[in-house]
Amino acid sequence: MARVTTLEPLLWPLMEGPSVDAGRCVVCGAAWPLNRHHVVRRGAGRLWRDGREVPKPTLTLCGMGNASGCHALAHANRLHFRWVGRWEWVLLDEPTKYHVALSMDGWRPIDVGG
Repeated sequence: MARVTTLEPLLWPLMEGPSVDAGRCVVCGAAWPLNRHHVVRRGAGRLWRDGREVPKPTLTLCGMGNASGCHALAHANRLHFRWVGRWEWVLLDEPTKYHVALSMDGWRPIDVGG
């Protein structure tokens, strides 16, 4: 049975990035509470490569569920991520669609070290 990629092409580069499981928020450095954030939302579709579904990468963010901290900012479309051979993030003053955020200034690298 052939599998069809349903993830929009704009999000494909995000699927190249590895998951980052850190002992702190990769954006602000907070140590607690921590959550795993799906960089590509779970319901955004699927990407298939070489007959296998590509898993969606996750990053460690602070916050309780998706209601506080950096996790809430990501779910409010104010904190965005991109993969350009390394993870980068941008925090915006207002909710902004991802395709618009990509062309904005202010992207910062994620420090995946200790």
